[in-house]
Amino acid sequence: MKNEEELKEDAKKELEELRSSITEIGMASVMKEKLRSVYRLALDFDDAEHMLADWCGVADASDIPELKTMAKTIRTHIEGILAYWTSGGWTSAAVEGFNNKIRWLIKQAYGYRDQEYFHLKIFDLPKTKIVKNL
Repeated sequence: MKNEEELKEDAKKELEELRSSITEIGMASVMKEKLRSVYRLALDFDDAEHMLADWCGVADASDIPELKTMAKTIRTHIEGILAYWTSGGWTSAAVEGFNNKIRWLIKQAYGYRDQEYFHLKIFDLPKTKIVKNL
C-alpha cells in the first residue's frame, strides 16, 4: 500500500517478486503507480484528460474487476478530478479536514446550547490537536 519511493530495499525486492509471480498483483501495482503519475506528469487539463482516458482504457481491458470499477468511478467523476488542473492544483482537502474537525467538536460537546461559545470553539479548532480513541 505504500508508494514505491517510500519502500525500503527489501520491500522493493518483495514487491518485484510479487509482481512477477502473481499477474493480478503486478497489474494492480503498475496501474496504481500509473494513476499516481498523472498528478506528477500532467502539465495541464488536456494532458490529464488524455492520461486518465488512457488509464481507464487499460483498466477496462484488464481482467481485474476492481480496476474496471475504478475506471468507471473515474469516468463518473472526471469533471471534478480534472478541476485540479483548471484550478491551478487546488484541492478541497483542507476544507474537508476542517469540516471533519467541526464534526468531531459537535460529537465531543453533544450539542452546544450557546451558539456564540460554539463559534468561538470553531475558531479555536486550528490550534486543537485531535486524538481519536479507538
